[in-house]
Amino acid sequence: MKRSALVSLLALLLVVPVLGAEEPPKSPWSGSLGLSLLSTTGNSDTRSFGAEFGLKRVPDPWGLELNVKFLGSSKNGINDAEDTYVSLRGNRNLSEHWALYARGSGERNTFAGFDLRTILEAGATYKALTGPVQDLSFDGGLSWTSEEPVSLPSFSYTGAALGLAYEWKISPTSAFSEKARYYADFSDGSNWRIASETALKAAISTHLAVKAEYLYRFTNQPPPGYLKTDTATTLSLVASF
Repeated sequence: MKRSALVSLLALLLVVPVLGAEEPPKSPWSGSLGLSLLSTTGNSDTRSFGAEFGLKRVPDPWGLELNVKFLGSSKNGINDAEDTYVSLRGNRNLSEHWALYARGSGERNTFAGFDLRTILEAGATYKALTGPVQDLSFDGGLSWTSEEPVSLPSFSYTGAALGLAYEWKISPTSAFSEKARYYADFSDGSNWRIASETALKAAISTHLAVKAEYLYRFTNQPPPGYLKTDTATTLSLVASF
């Protein structure tokens, strides 16, 4: 009887903590690191490399989002494309559908005609769809842009910024996303730009995924001697944490 009572007491002590245990709260922070690489030799000697890093804090009510991207390629040992981009965005939720945001970004792309383009913007976000399958939001605000062209004097101007962000969770392991931004110049109506990022992502494990992305840039008034349109298509392996 004593042995039976002791066994019952030990079993009870083991079960009670399990029944009363709660799952640890989910961290509001998440991040990702992506890498892409292409190399050819023989009749064509080319190299291309891409890297991206993202860090995000879910707004509760404050949120933060950091994005860093680099794309570069060379042919026969000579660089023919190089683009470095960094953006930092802060969000403050006001309600389920409305939020305020402030955003700063910097980009260097000498092959598109500028050594540095810096943009500061602030405005409001309206969340039209909030999941669980689809998310859709629209941005609108004021912007200040400073540009340092490769062969022209630097200049700056104020304008408007409009944005769209959409995500469709196709399945538990795959998702489609679209991000687009439009920038206007109040002092020159012909000086406007569009930037778009279209991506399809599929998980291959808990923390690894394959992502195909198409980048589109259109500048209606580029520096003299440069084209209006730039595009890039990448296939990368992305690790999330």
